[in-house]
Amino acid sequence: MRTLATIKTRLSVLLFLGTIAGTVPAHGYEALDKTIAVVDKQIILESELEQRLAQIRANQAELNINDAIRRRVLDQMILEQLQMTVAKRVEITIPEGEIEQQIDQLKRDLASRGGNFADYLRAQRQSEASLREAIRRELTLQNLQRGAINQRLRITEREIDEFLQSQAGRDWLTPRLRLNHILLPVDRGNEAAMVARAQLILRELQKPGVQFPEIARQVSAGPNAAQGGDLGWRTKDQLAALFYDAVVNLEAGAITGPLRSNAGIHILQVNERSGARPVLVQRYKVRHILIKPTELFTDGEAKAKIDGIYRQLSAGADFIATARKFTEDTASKASGGDLGWSTPGQFVPEFERVMADIPVGTVSPPFRSPFGWHILLVEDSKVEDMFETVKRNQVANILRQRRFEDELQLWLQELRENAYVEVLI
Repeated sequence: MRTLATIKTRLSVLLFLGTIAGTVPAHGYEALDKTIAVVDKQIILESELEQRLAQIRANQAELNINDAIRRRVLDQMILEQLQMTVAKRVEITIPEGEIEQQIDQLKRDLASRGGNFADYLRAQRQSEASLREAIRRELTLQNLQRGAINQRLRITEREIDEFLQSQAGRDWLTPRLRLNHILLPVDRGNEAAMVARAQLILRELQKPGVQFPEIARQVSAGPNAAQGGDLGWRTKDQLAALFYDAVVNLEAGAITGPLRSNAGIHILQVNERSGARPVLVQRYKVRHILIKPTELFTDGEAKAKIDGIYRQLSAGADFIATARKFTEDTASKASGGDLGWSTPGQFVPEFERVMADIPVGTVSPPFRSPFGWHILLVEDSKVEDMFETVKRNQVANILRQRRFEDELQLWLQELRENAYVEVLI
């Protein structure tokens, strides 16, 4: 989804991407009001175009609104109307909470720059209600476009391979870390005191609101202290092994240390990171037995049945044979309830919690999920690096983003060509 900054840009610069229905009352244009375009079964009134142009003038007072600009804005309104018709047909809705989040973020951004929401609305010639509708419209168009274009974009395995083999792909894969660094030289005569000081600095850095660069400027003896300890972007080969091993699996913003070297005591913060990194996930090999309530088989009856199955398993019954006999999961019934090796997020939360909690080789007590009542057996578990799978998915997303705008323009062109549009000015 596009950021709030993108939405605000579209709200304030409407010449080519106008998405705001203006707030000038329609009766203000009664003398001019007439149909200027027919878009399928919808019409666009001249007053609506004038409202849009008034919004543009509010943001770009120096702009001369000529006939070419009027026509370009009208063309954009036609495309919007066509898209909103499709969005209505496929029932795209925007939750009120999403709009509220955008409004709240806008207020925070304005406050951080010394502005306020009321002044913003006046400058934009809007009411809060019209701003909300503008955001709703913008988010609706975004959701529609993303869904429509992603259906059209097909990224092949060959395209992914070609990207990974290209220079751009190799650069993308190369791990890079941008670190902030504090160096405390060791006093050979009182090393314990230096270690204690490092611990105090580390605790200070972990307090809310404390900025690592400010502390680095005050206490670091490193060559980059004046720059807040910023070491710049480094690859693995450009970092000391002590540093790389300490931060390789940390997220941006994380702080680690103290680390001891011949140069002294070090504290590090991961400022930013890019490129490839291991994607370690916990996986489980699982089997289950499922009993499902139905309209004719109540939840209580399903629970009583699975309790009876659990008693059989507790008495020594073979899980695979029992699953083949009783489970109502048709996909795994023939294989004795075998679900194979799991990946995070594959199962519903209730299932994943039990799967993670019970020891390998243990049969779980019956538990409920949205699908019914389960008994679970974890046969094995392992930590596995899923980077190859994640890497190819990420490359596919990169390639989709590169082609998105071109494909969007083709889709919009097709949308207009296949619709009835009559311009009356």
